[in-house]
Amino acid sequence: MDASFRSIMLERCYSDKSTMTPQRLLILDTLVELNKPVSAYELKDYLKGIGNSLNIASIYRILEFWCGLKLAHRISAKNKFISCSVPGDTHTHIINFCQKCEKTIESCHEKMGIDIEAGAKFLGLKLADNSHLEIPVFCSSCS
Repeated sequence: MDASFRSIMLERCYSDKSTMTPQRLLILDTLVELNKPVSAYELKDYLKGIGNSLNIASIYRILEFWCGLKLAHRISAKNKFISCSVPGDTHTHIINFCQKCEKTIESCHEKMGIDIEAGAKFLGLKLADNSHLEIPVFCSSCS
């Protein structure tokens, strides 16, 4: 995990008045290191393989904690998690994930030319604070 990501992580924990535990740090470090979508069970197996054993309920709680702080994203369609690649950005994150190889590219609504907030407002809606969009795609290698 680079210094910038670690700084944002510590700042968000402090602002949220949350405690940084070794288990929380281990999970986030592992998500950053793996740099691909992983399920909680895949994460459990990986951690067991490197000598760290956490029960699945703890892993899910920790993953939800990081998602709440916007340092990880849950890809609902795949029930997998990935670390946020642009944690300093305050826009709506768009998770583009390949349906074949699961390569994930994180972008934002501004770069993709999508005005999500205006569309929601037009419908009389407001986006949730921790929202992101998932777009199933086929990457250039798989299409």
